Amino acid sequence: MFYRCKSCGGNVIYDPKKKAMVCESCGNGGEPDLISQEKKHVCNNCGAEIEADKIDLSLKCPYCGTYVIFEDRMENEYEPNLVLPFALDKHKALDLLKEKFAKQMFLPGNFCAASTIESMQGLYVPFWMYDMETHVHFEGEGRKIRTWTEGDYDCTETSIYRLVRDFNVNYDKIPVDASKNMPDEKMDLVEPYKYTALGKFRSKYLSGFQAEIYDENKEELLPRAQKKAKKYTEGYLDEYNNSYSSVKTAIKKVDSKEMNSYYTFLPVWRYVYRYQGTNYEFFVNGQTGKAIGTPPTSKARMFSWFAAVTFSLFFLAEMILYFLEVA
Repeated sequence: MFYRCKSCGGNVIYDPKKKAMVCESCGNGGEPDLISQEKKHVCNNCGAEIEADKIDLSLKCPYCGTYVIFEDRMENEYEPNLVLPFALDKHKALDLLKEKFAKQMFLPGNFCAASTIESMQGLYVPFWMYDMETHVHFEGEGRKIRTWTEGDYDCTETSIYRLVRDFNVNYDKIPVDASKNMPDEKMDLVEPYKYTALGKFRSKYLSGFQAEIYDENKEELLPRAQKKAKKYTEGYLDEYNNSYSSVKTAIKKVDSKEMNSYYTFLPVWRYVYRYQGTNYEFFVNGQTGKAIGTPPTSKARMFSWFAAVTFSLFFLAEMILYFLEVA
């Protein structure tokens, strides 16, 4: 399906700046017509057959530019529960990426140039979000050490305490990306989002962006969510015990269980920069603007800088010698 403007017939997409549906052609912001899918994976606007991977849910028709949503891939278990809409448009995301890496030395001159903006893609990445209940049982020994001086003597007092901690921690919506195409470590780094903006899924949010259905189910990703919960919980445990000079652990059990799970779409901008035959991938949180990635080093700029520094040092040395000879 796709969204058609009632005024001019153009493609209506979701505008993150206006937080509303807007026609790409005439700018009309009225309620669009929803043109339902007649044939599977055929663009209803131009009639072209669209080649798509089996996990593609929303993409841009390569022939007419219409953003097409595959209705048949949003049924049954693949119907999303929640979505966090884009809050940043393409230009803002590119500006934030520039700002993030602007101070890096030897950055190639055309990094994030206007000519490369088309490689910036807005993606709704599938996530599983888990409500978790974590139980902690800890037993150990804590020591507090006090030192002071009395006359000619250095004194040390060591107090030993038996520690017992037993508590529960509840977590709401721990996110774990469910796309094999997206690197897990990058998706972890692009967090956190402001999850209060999560809302019920509406297909209109997909228009103007690419999206994939999940290709990793919630059962196989549950251990990653439990690992996150354990990490957070051990942080709380450390806070409880940080008043001691040292802590010796005897028993530590951290057990997490799933209470609820939600199939969710979260917004990510992806920028692929090709430099000297290698692709460098960058990601921008589509809501908060947090940018991550590792840009390449321009050898030409690096050599120019070293040449300039070397010439300056050589010139300075020559001037010093000159004045010494004159003196």
